Amino acid sequence: MDVPRLQRHQKLTGQARKAFIFMAARAYDDDHSVRAIAERCLRSTAFVHTILREGGVVLRKPGSGRRGRDSHPRR
Repeated sequence: MDVPRLQRHQKLTGQARKAFIFMAARAYDDDHSVRAIAERCLRSTAFVHTILREGGVVLRKPGSGRRGRDSHPRR
């Protein structure tokens, strides 16, 4: 699974962005961590999170960040 290497501040638009979202989403499906993908493509993890969200990938399962039976979210 090869995530395309980008220059650090290269702007991603249009077709390239779509392709990147597709690649990153596939890599994430293949159990690569967001951090690993970020390192491979020389980008911040925030960028990869954004890309994956754009690709419709759910990064955290619903209810994570809630505690126990009362399911109260952490403050």
